[in-house]
Amino acid sequence: MKFIKYPIVPLLLFFSIGIVIGFNTSFSIYLPFWSLITSLLLIILSYIFNEKRKKNSSLLGISIYSAFLFLGWFSQIIHTEINNKLHFSHHLKSEKNLVVGQIIERLKSTTYYEKYVLDVHQINQQKAIGKLLIYIPKERKLSIKLGQNTHIISKIKDIESIHNPYQFNYTDYLNRQNIYQELHLKKEDKIQIQVTYNWRYYLNYCKESLIERFHKLGLKDENYNLLIALLFGERTIVSKELTSSYTNTGVIHILAISGLHIALLYEIILWSTKPLKRRKNGPITVFVLSLTILWTYALLAGLSASVVRSIVMFSVIAYGQLLKREVNIYNALATSALLLLVWNPNYILDIGFQLSYCAVLAIVAFQPIVNKYAYSKYKIILKTKETLLMTLVAQLGVLPLTLYYFGQFPLLFLIANLVVIPLSSLILILGLTLIPFVYLYFPLAKIIGYITNFCIDWMNTFTRWLSHFDTFVIKNIAFHSSMAISLFFIVVSLLFLFSHPKKKNAYLFLASIFLFQFCYLIQIITKKEDRELVIFNTYKSSLVAIKNKQEIHFLTTDSSKNKTLIANYCRSNFAKKSTIRSLDNTIYFKQKILRIDTNGIYKTKIKPDIIYLTTSPKINLERIIHQLQPKLIIADGSNFKSYIQLWKKTCSSLNQPFHATTEKGIFILK
Repeated sequence: MKFIKYPIVPLLLFFSIGIVIGFNTSFSIYLPFWSLITSLLLIILSYIFNEKRKKNSSLLGISIYSAFLFLGWFSQIIHTEINNKLHFSHHLKSEKNLVVGQIIERLKSTTYYEKYVLDVHQINQQKAIGKLLIYIPKERKLSIKLGQNTHIISKIKDIESIHNPYQFNYTDYLNRQNIYQELHLKKEDKIQIQVTYNWRYYLNYCKESLIERFHKLGLKDENYNLLIALLFGERTIVSKELTSSYTNTGVIHILAISGLHIALLYEIILWSTKPLKRRKNGPITVFVLSLTILWTYALLAGLSASVVRSIVMFSVIAYGQLLKREVNIYNALATSALLLLVWNPNYILDIGFQLSYCAVLAIVAFQPIVNKYAYSKYKIILKTKETLLMTLVAQLGVLPLTLYYFGQFPLLFLIANLVVIPLSSLILILGLTLIPFVYLYFPLAKIIGYITNFCIDWMNTFTRWLSHFDTFVIKNIAFHSSMAISLFFIVVSLLFLFSHPKKKNAYLFLASIFLFQFCYLIQIITKKEDRELVIFNTYKSSLVAIKNKQEIHFLTTDSSKNKTLIANYCRSNFAKKSTIRSLDNTIYFKQKILRIDTNGIYKTKIKPDIIYLTTSPKINLERIIHQLQPKLIIADGSNFKSYIQLWKKTCSSLNQPFHATTEKGIFILK
């Protein structure tokens, strides 16, 4: 398998490198733009030179790859909306702003708020662009739908960054979707909603109408929510408990619309349109009809990266079938990835995008090996072995990313997938069949719905039962980026070894294992020498970690609220031992730290180097500073924001160093 056989692959590689350069540099748009123009001129000149000499010089190839690199860089910059002068953030007032825009997405709600994404059209009567995250109190009971135009008068602020280490950074996740500001609608704020009959409105109307008809089938609420998640990607309505069961058994991937869904839909389309192929223009009719149905389904499913990736790939395959040509699967995958990244370069950092392509690439690359080892003259044994091996291969492909992002590995994924994949495929077929019948003949849809309800019940019951064996879920696995990259090398070398069992490939595999061990040892040695005290940014509680090599002591006011932070910190620091105890009023770690809590009581005899304020104590900070003369004042997230602002002003007036974790993030004392 030679790399050059797949010409789109290197173009995708250089385009991706350009995007990564754009993310990690702060050059103006002119550098990649003029570099791109220069590369295009070199392509033209080298092509003319080749035509005259009747030779292929390497300059043409270098110019093409350079052009794609600079195109990726340029694309990343122009797709970062905040760089645009028209972005609404450049025209904000300090107080309330008049925002006019269109609701384009609904997010998972919180306890007290409904969350939406607003595409901004105007800000303070000026033309503007950008996306805004808006929080609307549930108590206002507003009926908001996608596509509606909205006028809001309220205060806009930047989305607060996550200030704790080793946890999912929701702020970065939103920034990658060009969302940098948020708006919390207050009781006194004005909001006006107008129904606008645009494509989003009609699309949302069709989707809601379809979902409402599904609701009338009489499925259990839990089963109904799961079916809607399977068919339309509405995972926010699936309960946390059920999501946890699917995650712990390694089958959470079935809840994301992916290649499995699109493959089944495409097969249904081809099967149902067989009579059309006999007509004169039958192949073209089938091609157009297939693409229309697939892309309509993509719109209904919200155009997620996994959906678009799959549909672009099947569109390329369908085009190849129309021309009666065999489509190279690597080119199809690379083409879909390239089109997605041209459309939105931020996809390259999307976890779903990365997992999706790694899984499909692994399945495609290992396909010949799977066919070899899965062979059996008995169809049931053949299909069972294929399912097991495909599951194993897909899990192998995404293993570096799952360990890096999630730090856990379900050992029972083979057993779970052996049952869940056939069941979920049957449920998908039934669900897709239901879509026309809920409109055409509802009595038959009720019968299909009853069968679907039974299948989902069975699948949920099995998944819950299997998830009870939580000892088979390895959690809190310490895994860093260097280890993830080296593990990818192991997977690739394993592919070469199985494809061509030669001595040099065996050496390559052993070398990749050695590289992984080396990366692991480097991380262990680096973390082992660390000694530090960390004050975290936590709300309604306080958390302090004292790390001494690979032993960590946690001091907290409420351990139940900080379980995730504690687990993540231990995992990322390769901790061998950890203890949790209540937070005292005095802490000694190279310096004396005096903690003053809500009681406001402290000992004046102690001369602390640092004063640590927690749980909003009612104190005269100016007097305390004069009495104790500390080197630093620290306030964590357990304090009222108004108190923190008051203390900040006091410290500023006295030239006293002040560290608020809500603004500056965690405090680390080495």
